[in-house]
Amino acid sequence: PRTTRRLGALRFSPRAMRLYIVRHAQSANNALAHPSLMNPDRDSDPSLTEVGFKQAECVARFLKEEYGAGAERCAVENRIGRLYSSPMRRCMLTSAPIARELGLDITVRGDIFEHGGCFEGSADGAVKGRPGMGTEQLEREFPGCVVPAELDKGWWKESRGVETVEEAQERIAGVVKWLWELAEASQPRDGAVCIVVHGMFIDILCKQLAGAPMSIGKQRAMFCTNNAGVHAFELLVAPEGNIAGMLRFNQVDHVPVELQTGGSVDGLDECYMNEGSA
Repeated sequence: PRTTRRLGALRFSPRAMRLYIVRHAQSANNALAHPSLMNPDRDSDPSLTEVGFKQAECVARFLKEEYGAGAERCAVENRIGRLYSSPMRRCMLTSAPIARELGLDITVRGDIFEHGGCFEGSADGAVKGRPGMGTEQLEREFPGCVVPAELDKGWWKESRGVETVEEAQERIAGVVKWLWELAEASQPRDGAVCIVVHGMFIDILCKQLAGAPMSIGKQRAMFCTNNAGVHAFELLVAPEGNIAGMLRFNQVDHVPVELQTGGSVDGLDECYMNEGSA
């Protein structure tokens, strides 16, 4: 049972919200030997590979069995009741079977995309921004998804080109603020939150939830995530100070070994050392 703490004449019962963080399944860019700006085969908003579609089905079944509405071993308040996705195609394609298995709608958020944004590179290193999928395309490809009005014409400004690591860190600080606001307002009946996002995004998010200092360039430590890997946090709201507790790190046993991809240290290091490699 949740402990109740006395604050002067008041009594306060700490609130906690469970947060599940899912990395998208393998994308076409993930399968490239060198997904850099100068690789002409790099796609600005790639689909999943054949392996990726299989991984997406695996993680969807896992989330339903472990954290879905009928998961008997999971406390009611820790069962997933809210599903959010990056607007990038690889995350939406991963979210679609998750939404189907959980019986939830996908709510698209325009601030949880991967570092870099939506852009095309070229052999000479020139960068051209792309708007990304807007409301019409998202609703056509993913019927029933909830798209905020500000994403009507897309979620990325073409003039921005490639987002820097520092800009990504600043943006994700805003995402952390939003998650704590959700936790502060959360009630047990609301259920847990699941976000479907990206590898480098997850690394920055985990560091910020842990209060680690941000830096650019070479990293001394990183949170590496397999494609379709799952992390679990408990966001505890308390008057003495909020606490983010990591409960599960990179769960990936739900994906058969022969289908497991991603999660390498050198791959994530490349994203920090060479802008636009995410």
